[in-house]
Amino acid sequence: MTELNDDVLLYIFQVLYYLITNNEIKYKKSLHSCLFVNKHWYAIMIPILWRYPSKFVYKNESLFNIIISHLSDNLIKFLKDKNIIEANFQKQKLLFNYVKFCQYLNDIYKCFPKRSSSLLDEEIYKLFISECSSIKRLCSEMLSYPIYKYPGSNISLSNLSELRLVSSSSYNDFYHELAQICRSIEKIYIKLCDDLSGAAELIEMQKQIKYIYVEESYMNCEKIEQALEKHANSIVSFNIKTHKHFLNDTLLPKLINLQQLGIVDNFYELKHGISYLNYYELQILELVNVLLDIAIDIIQNTNGNLWKIKIRPKDFNQVKEYNQTIHKHCPNIKYVSLFLKDDETLKELEKIFIKCQHLVAIDISNIPVELHDKFLDLLVKLAPHTLYKFHIGNIDSFNIKSLKLFFNDWSYRGRKPLYLYHRERFIGVKEIIRLNYYSDDFWLYGNTWTDI
Repeated sequence: MTELNDDVLLYIFQVLYYLITNNEIKYKKSLHSCLFVNKHWYAIMIPILWRYPSKFVYKNESLFNIIISHLSDNLIKFLKDKNIIEANFQKQKLLFNYVKFCQYLNDIYKCFPKRSSSLLDEEIYKLFISECSSIKRLCSEMLSYPIYKYPGSNISLSNLSELRLVSSSSYNDFYHELAQICRSIEKIYIKLCDDLSGAAELIEMQKQIKYIYVEESYMNCEKIEQALEKHANSIVSFNIKTHKHFLNDTLLPKLINLQQLGIVDNFYELKHGISYLNYYELQILELVNVLLDIAIDIIQNTNGNLWKIKIRPKDFNQVKEYNQTIHKHCPNIKYVSLFLKDDETLKELEKIFIKCQHLVAIDISNIPVELHDKFLDLLVKLAPHTLYKFHIGNIDSFNIKSLKLFFNDWSYRGRKPLYLYHRERFIGVKEIIRLNYYSDDFWLYGNTWTDI
């Protein structure tokens, strides 16, 4: 059998790595098994697995033991003498300097012992800073240590691309020092507590920030907001869990290249001013606790590029108008929240099925009993052939005979196998269908923040 050359192997492994780390396939064993083929495969695979060690680890204790085996003999002895590590610990003979391959450290603390000392933690962080050539993401625990002073920080931190930023006054000096090193941060999670000059400086000093997630407190953070405005042209993804101050008329209108917008409006502060923004590049819209008419106006001011709309509205007063907006302004929609209330809204759903031929998934929180059979009949007759994923909030209230007939008709017409989702357990229908519990899998595609 002809052997695959190194470039082909590396490409295959990197594709597998990408699919697993982005949750598109869930079986990390597919990468681990490659280690046992031969030494050649092992040597190619090790740098890939250690790029994000906590993602692929099976036993945290084993990972921790390998990491501290990189420490010097003198340091190990010192830590034993201080009873910081167990006296019977034996350094492993390492085939590689595994630590140097690490790039994503955001979950690395999970492999530390529960009662790990701050001294041991600091020595491990020093190890990463000195050995890693290109750290992309830090764990939040590292912000409590002066890692910018550690040997090698100018190199290891210079390629930092993602950061969880807590604007607490205790971190101000840290952010100021980090601003002198980092220029490549593109993805930033901000928890606003104080309007820190150091945090604002760090944001301002980056070449181009593209992805923003803001969790806002009650503080008015003008410095940070002004720093973000300087990246307005480069920001393509903006998510905010808002309280009082951050949603205003200065930042959002300037995000002219926005492709993804997510808003959780906990205090119902979002006013109609935002609805007249023109987001011609917008592809993904996710809104929670937002008036439905505001959602309608946002969608109408896009340019037909929306392919995912997830909405948990504050009200259901304009359901018909919302469904109309989908089939009139979203020809490329794939994943969408829809609403059914009466026969008129069902007619608009029929138009959506006719005009939106790229539909993959629909999300309907509740369907009135009198529309159950009509809805199922419409699905069988007019749903585009691309559609196969459904979240129906009250599917357990559907008539079992009607569901059986629907499934038979769906299968008879050669449709794709159905994927059905729900938040609850399905006592009423479990004897005829198996349903997946409602999870992020339904909304998997697009920008996610699960790893930040």
